[in-house]
Amino acid sequence: MRRTPEPELMESEAQAVSYAQADFSESNQIFISNLLQQASINSETKILDVGCGDGSLLDYLIKKKNVDGRGLEIDQDKIRECLAKGISAIQGDADIDLIDYPDKSFDYSILTYTLQATKRPKKVLEELVRISNKAIVSFPNFGYWKIRMSLLLNGKMPVSNELSYSWHETPNLHFCTIYDFIDLCEATDIKIEKKVNLKKNIIQSYNNKQWFENFFSDSGMFLISKK
Repeated sequence: MRRTPEPELMESEAQAVSYAQADFSESNQIFISNLLQQASINSETKILDVGCGDGSLLDYLIKKKNVDGRGLEIDQDKIRECLAKGISAIQGDADIDLIDYPDKSFDYSILTYTLQATKRPKKVLEELVRISNKAIVSFPNFGYWKIRMSLLLNGKMPVSNELSYSWHETPNLHFCTIYDFIDLCEATDIKIEKKVNLKKNIIQSYNNKQWFENFFSDSGMFLISKK
């Protein structure tokens, strides 16, 4: 399911922010589910999906894994879709409202293809590992070879399945590469528990060779916690 593009971030009642495009394909859902399964989740496991959209991912995890899932979403129409599915979700902004959650309120928080659309990604990551024991974060990799080639050969900002907006209408504010994300975690109080490289939602194995990971993966997915 791909979220409907919304206007750029604004500071008014028209602040209909789209937290980046999110493609919750079955393979992506299954991988996130598998990450959670490794931690022996059960019906008491509490999960917060930040930027939950219409609740498709939460609906999947609740039905498949019987988790206690909650959602945070800025788009009121998407909130109504969540509620129609019986999913507990509230309206909120990841840049502003995560601070209101007490420490370790959740076992896991999930931020899928949303980080690049936040105003303060470093602060958002710090809040995720504060309010939950572990967090799952995924994002499009701006170091992917096709993006590099597009810039080199065309001289224009690339448009792809992962980055599907033109530069003048994109909700994305902070592009990063897999290298950039790892460097940020190392420079802060964030521990990388597990990382997975994705290409068209298929897990890739590069034998921990970071150059290959950064060059050939169109997306990165990380399981992180507080050091």
